[in-house]
Amino acid sequence: MPNDTREPAEIMEHVIRSRVNLTAAIYGLSQEQLLTPGVVGRWTIKEVMAHIGRWEAICLHTLRDHIEGKPGGFLEHRDILAYNDQWEAELSKMTLLSSIMLFEQAHYQLFGFLAALQQEQWDSYVKGWVVSFCWQHFEEHTAQIFTWRVAQETAALAGKSAESGKSAESEA
Repeated sequence: MPNDTREPAEIMEHVIRSRVNLTAAIYGLSQEQLLTPGVVGRWTIKEVMAHIGRWEAICLHTLRDHIEGKPGGFLEHRDILAYNDQWEAELSKMTLLSSIMLFEQAHYQLFGFLAALQQEQWDSYVKGWVVSFCWQHFEEHTAQIFTWRVAQETAALAGKSAESGKSAESEA
């Protein structure tokens, strides 16, 4: 698990910045764009939002158990891809509204939990989960969404350019 040696306040600032950037990557997209496959592999942005929400809910559950001293964690980091595969069909069937609600509510609950932790509760286990399933996860998908957006905009501009070229030829 990654080791973050920063103070909790610095980590929380990083979580906030990375979440704001993720939200900015999604903001302003049409419903059609949110449902267009191919953003991350074959996933839509709706599915990416549900995926992030699911992992934040798992992170909250796991960290609550850890803080309460309950034995065992929900999963091991080496199982991440297997869980993604296991949940893919379920998450892809979610409505856009359900995906948005999971994305927002899971983050709100996890952020509230983390904000309420005492300094001494921020051990390496908590920090490792926050690194993996908050800011690193947000940054990973933010980059993918921005890359997809740029590709979409480039394709749209190329299409307009080709159309205007055909119009100029037909007028000549």
